[in-house]
Amino acid sequence: MAFYLLTDAACDLDRAFVDSQENFYVFPMNYTIDGKEHVFTSLDDKDDSELMRLYDRMREGAVPTTAQINLNEYLNVFTKLTDEGHEVLYMCFSSGLSGTYQTAQLARGMVLEQNPAAMLYVVDTLSAASGQGMLVYRALEQRARGMNAKELMDWVTENRQHQMHWFTVDKLDYLYRGGRISRSKAMMGDMLRIKPVMNVNFEGKLVPYEKAAGRKRSLKCMVEKYETLADRDCWDNVFIAHGDCQEDAEYVAEKVREINPNVNIRFQRVGAIIGSHTGPGIMTLFFWSQQPR
Repeated sequence: MAFYLLTDAACDLDRAFVDSQENFYVFPMNYTIDGKEHVFTSLDDKDDSELMRLYDRMREGAVPTTAQINLNEYLNVFTKLTDEGHEVLYMCFSSGLSGTYQTAQLARGMVLEQNPAAMLYVVDTLSAASGQGMLVYRALEQRARGMNAKELMDWVTENRQHQMHWFTVDKLDYLYRGGRISRSKAMMGDMLRIKPVMNVNFEGKLVPYEKAAGRKRSLKCMVEKYETLADRDCWDNVFIAHGDCQEDAEYVAEKVREINPNVNIRFQRVGAIIGSHTGPGIMTLFFWSQQPR
């Protein structure tokens, strides 16, 4: 039987896909808004009302917060699976954006102290949102081809820098609230209609790439990155995710199809964990690159 592959809710995979996979588990993550805590595990295409309420409240000025997965949650799952004799690989949310990787490594060390023979591995994806989801998706393909947990950890480590994340946001204020930019930059950028085009760098951190004059220019800039950087051996697979801006997602998809008519686009929402920090206007494009970040 295949080993257990684990990831966390920051990957933004949809529930139907998650439920269709054997020996696969997604750690839930929590967010709080209006004083109420919510649990987010995966996207639900049949009912996204709770996610839409989150984005609506953010438009109205509410400021959500998110929480890391705690040590005991990791210990409970890691211990149960390894005590049952399973090989386990956990593909973790980027260490450049969260402390979850460090906590997971601490839990792994504690499990190995009690069970030195446990085949338990933790790998930093250096990715987030559907970029992390796309990497997990490809990892599941490799598992189906026969890789064991250690081999797949090495594969992820070798290939994670080729997972490209390009995105833009509609309002800089959300990035300010998340501590990504200063208040003055957020106010000035919104006043001048500057839309930042950003990516996730080799350390798994969000970094600005270009300041675009207006929303359409920022969307075109992301598509240009696909045209120039996408690996032609696997550029037919693209993930497009958005907070709550379906028209922009369709526009980006149209421009990508003009470049590559054969492209297979997987549309998704940006889930509650990442969306709490980026706002409802986030627009993202994920693809495999021919060169590292």
